Amino acid sequence: MISMKRRNAAVVAAVSVMLAACGGGGNSDTDTGTSQPLLTTPATPTTPTIISPGITTQPANASVLTDGTATFTVAAAGTDVTYQWKKNGTAIAGATSKSYQTPAATFSDNGAQYTVVVSNSAGSVTSSVAQLTLKLSANQQAFENLILAPSAGSFYLHWNLNYAGGQTSGVNYAFSDYGVLPTSPLTTGPQTNSQSSPRNVTNTLALPVASSPTRVLKNGVVLVTGSSSKVSYVGSDVRVDSLAVDNATVAYSEIRSNYEVVPLTGAIASTPADFAHFHNSFFSNANILNATATYAAGSSYLKFAQTNKADRYNVFDCTTATTGAAVTPCRAGMTLTAAMTAGITSNSDGTVYRLTDGTVGTVDGVSVWVATTPRPVSATLSSTVQYRIYFELNGNVYTGALIKDGVLLGGSYYVSNPAGVTAADRLTFLPFDIRMNKAAHDSIVAAMKI
Repeated sequence: MISMKRRNAAVVAAVSVMLAACGGGGNSDTDTGTSQPLLTTPATPTTPTIISPGITTQPANASVLTDGTATFTVAAAGTDVTYQWKKNGTAIAGATSKSYQTPAATFSDNGAQYTVVVSNSAGSVTSSVAQLTLKLSANQQAFENLILAPSAGSFYLHWNLNYAGGQTSGVNYAFSDYGVLPTSPLTTGPQTNSQSSPRNVTNTLALPVASSPTRVLKNGVVLVTGSSSKVSYVGSDVRVDSLAVDNATVAYSEIRSNYEVVPLTGAIASTPADFAHFHNSFFSNANILNATATYAAGSSYLKFAQTNKADRYNVFDCTTATTGAAVTPCRAGMTLTAAMTAGITSNSDGTVYRLTDGTVGTVDGVSVWVATTPRPVSATLSSTVQYRIYFELNGNVYTGALIKDGVLLGGSYYVSNPAGVTAADRLTFLPFDIRMNKAAHDSIVAAMKI
């Protein structure tokens, strides 16, 4: 017989074995209540699929004006692609987006070839070539049609002719000159244009001995302009830099725009008003042109506007006329302040200019006094707004006129009111300039009666 104590111990042991043999879903420890982890087989990691780069839309060719910008764009497929644009095969620093905008284009950029390399870890692909081409504006095309070789050139008339009556040789004159541009500034950069020698367009009047050149104060010296200029393109316009006699130093600059080509047909008497007014005395004085003469086939002229580029300080003789850099001073051995305090009389302006009538400043190290109010048109005989100046150079005081940056430059004038009391009453000043082709020039020469 088993004792009660031993029988209880056996039961406990049996229960313990039974509990140990039962798995169950609880996985709980009856003492602590904590969960026990299940043993599982880890999943095999998957590698992301990399899609190789491909170009779905190629960059397109672009055509821009000088100083314009072009934007090239590519569309690409692929995973995590990167971009690198190249110009003529050389990587462009920072050009790492799907689009690239060029800097302002110059003549040297014409024909430049752009590509883009699209890359990722699976490889790279290069786009087809997109080419940048410079194009002419309508203004520039009109300009080139007249002056660019093999054209016969751009012709200009110079004259001092009486509005009515006869002419006096040695006082009155009429001559022409012309310029031909060798190649286009569009693709070859700034081009030098040299005016021809003067041609007398009369049979009875002598050429002037010497025409007075334009002289300007620049970089602390007086520059004398020559017969050459440098032509370049700015946006849709034409820039003309007038050169000093050394044919290298820029004396002053103009921007030419608003070009208009006008045909000349029929009789001289039916000449368009702009052309006739610009060449006033030729058409107002019946003794100069044969009104029944006709224009040759293909005759035309070019009308355009001119704007001054940067402040321009023209220099004049104060007394005796000269043609070189040694202009005559208004005051010798005197400071600008002393001269202007005392006052200087300008006979052409009909004014006594004093220190308080303007302001004194420094231009390239030179003391310059500039009048507050513009010069009268009776003195300038131009629609160009000018301001009287006096400046001190090498111990003397000289005079001239300031044409401010951005001012519209006037061309010629004509007598619109012969009975007017003053020049301003009698004259109409024209805000444009004119050049003509050889056919028009030769037609005028053939019609001359003097």
